[in-house]
Amino acid sequence: MEFLILFLKGFIIGIAKIIPGVSGALIAISFGIYEKALKAIGNFFKNPIDNFLFLFPIGLGVLLSISLTSSLIIYLINNYYLSTMLLFIGLIIGGIPNLIENLNIKKINFKHILILIFTFSLVFLISLVGNQNFFIETTNHFTNFILFFIIGIIDAMTMIIPGISGTAVMMILGCYNLLLSFLESLTSVSNILNNIFKIIPYFLGIVLCVIFLSKLMTYLFNKKKEYMYFGIIGFTLSSSLSLFFATFKNNYSFLETIIGLIWLYIGYKIARKLE
Repeated sequence: MEFLILFLKGFIIGIAKIIPGVSGALIAISFGIYEKALKAIGNFFKNPIDNFLFLFPIGLGVLLSISLTSSLIIYLINNYYLSTMLLFIGLIIGGIPNLIENLNIKKINFKHILILIFTFSLVFLISLVGNQNFFIETTNHFTNFILFFIIGIIDAMTMIIPGISGTAVMMILGCYNLLLSFLESLTSVSNILNNIFKIIPYFLGIVLCVIFLSKLMTYLFNKKKEYMYFGIIGFTLSSSLSLFFATFKNNYSFLETIIGLIWLYIGYKIARKLE
């Protein structure tokens, strides 16, 4: 049963990685597995069996989700944008009560407020940056190796740092469509073999960056836990608000809005149940 729950959480986190503006790390926080996953990765060899049994179903869910649902998510965003986005905003909001409970401090000081304001503002600043075409695929294998290694590092950073949407960052850098088409191609053995010079550097960049950042974040959680949670709450509130306002940039009918808000509530309840 625990394997299935962890797999389901990983599957939803994988979907969140594809949705523009949604942070997979925030979904992991909403599901109550973020800090434990960081510790399991950063200290893997101290208790390899238990850490593997915890990480494997989550990782499997993420990988299968990305490879199997990329086309579906694109379809849902193109045809049911409001409901899809509000569902994931609900998943993010559902984790806020747990974050507040985890603070467990008696007095809020100036540093807490400063960190909250900084992280809250950072997401809005990122959203103001226009799309840039920094990454262009070439026919040269070595150039592509470096390109996908860097993309892997960037993707890993957005996986670990809560509130920063990997999809949003990829869109800003102009490599979202490149990465999505690459991930969509990983559905058959022949495609995997044809993309081997992209797969190896991409996952190498992810693994190296995740190991380094997980150790750093674990250290910060151990030494500066209350400051970390204030920062995460800032990211969470800012991401939720910026996503909400961005989602309602277009005009929707009353019925579409009601249905979307129902999906928002469903997302909230799912996050509370899976926490």
